Amino acid sequence: MAGFRYRRHDAWFGAAILIAVGVIGLGVNFDLIPRDIFSQLWKLWPVIPLILGINLLLRRQRALDGRGRGDGMV
Repeated sequence: MAGFRYRRHDAWFGAAILIAVGVIGLGVNFDLIPRDIFSQLWKLWPVIPLILGINLLLRRQRALDGRGRGDGMV
């Protein structure tokens, strides 16, 4: 059962990211958020692969340690 809860958490995280991107896009389209903010934020794009890589490492470490296992599913 723990494996199912973990996958559901990933789905919520992905949905939250998509919602946030949509809200930001609408804010820019309606001039609520200045367009030049994206040129500043684009400089931080290398943070995305770093976060994804750290997430993968932490998941793998949890699986190796046996944490997060309920009925054998990871």
